[in-house]
Amino acid sequence: MNVNHHTTTAIPVDDKYAAILGKAVYIFAYYEWTIIYIIAFYESGFVAQYSRPSKSPLTSGAVNQKLKEIINGFDFPESNVTKAEIELCQQEFESLIAKRNALIHAHPATDIDGSQILVYQTKPSKPFSDMVWKESEINEIIKEIDNAGVKASAILNQIRRRS
Repeated sequence: MNVNHHTTTAIPVDDKYAAILGKAVYIFAYYEWTIIYIIAFYESGFVAQYSRPSKSPLTSGAVNQKLKEIINGFDFPESNVTKAEIELCQQEFESLIAKRNALIHAHPATDIDGSQILVYQTKPSKPFSDMVWKESEINEIIKEIDNAGVKASAILNQIRRRS
C-alpha cells in the first residue's frame, strides 16, 4: 500500500502529489496573467478591471471571452502579431481552462493502491467527465500549460516591441 500522509496534518495527502498539483495551479495562474497582459495592450485598464472588479471577480472564462472580443473587435493591420496568432492563443487558452477546471474542481479520493489522488466527475457530455488525476496526468497538463505559456509570452513580447 502506497500511502504517504503529510506529517503535520490528519488529512491524508501525498506531499509529492500536492507539490505537483500546486505547480499546475501556479503555472496556469502565470499563464493566465500573460493572457491578461495581452488583453490589456488592446484594452487599457483591463489589468485593474481584472484585479479589482466592480462586481464579481472575473473568471478564466470571462478572461477568455474578453480575448474573443478583442479578436473580433480589431483588424490588427499595423500589429506585428496577426489575428490568426491571437486566435490560436485564445483557442489554446480556452482548451486549457477546461482541463484546469477539471483539475481544480476534482475531489480527493483514495486510489486502488492506497495513494491519494483527485478525481473529476461530471456529466458525460462535458470534457474530461471522469478524469482520474494521477501524477502522470498532472505532469502532462503542466507541460501543456508551459508550452502554451511560452507561445503566449512570445505574442506578448511581440506586442510590447511594437509599443
